[in-house]
Amino acid sequence: MIGSDNRRLACLMSAPIVRTAAHAAAASFLPWLVGALMAYALLYQGGSPAEGETAADARSDGRDIFSADWLSLPWALFPLVTAVAVALLLAVRPTPSRWLLATRNTVVYAVVLLLTALARASAQGAEAPVDDAFLALALALFTLQLPLCFLLSAALTGPLEAPDGPPASPPRDLERGPSRHRG
Repeated sequence: MIGSDNRRLACLMSAPIVRTAAHAAAASFLPWLVGALMAYALLYQGGSPAEGETAADARSDGRDIFSADWLSLPWALFPLVTAVAVALLLAVRPTPSRWLLATRNTVVYAVVLLLTALARASAQGAEAPVDDAFLALALALFTLQLPLCFLLSAALTGPLEAPDGPPASPPRDLERGPSRHRG
């Protein structure tokens, strides 16, 4: 059992850089893109026009606000910084557990999101930048960024393992065959 875990760990440690980078990019860029699309659909296009404003003007304002929010430098760099952090974590501390890896990647995504939102809110002079950062984290949950990061990380863990390694040896109990003990 222990030998099997060590072999699996060695397979993860010897994962090619290209696969590690692809895993990190998928775990960061795809959730960010889905979050941007969900935020655009739910937050920026879903509002009703203000008094004296046409629906077209409200949609145009929504697009302008969306561009200022999601395409600003901190948010445009967010998936890149997240991908680098996930790739470094994969390279430095590989894990044989699919679910531990998915949890760790999601935590990295959330921490980078919090730090980015905190830095942006502080730079804009917000009264409570910590509140803004946690609001961004809540929005990441509602726009499916965090669940998608977790699911993609779990789904992509399989390709990180070396496919042509030696098969795991069966436990010693199975090698002996069925027990002949009669009670």
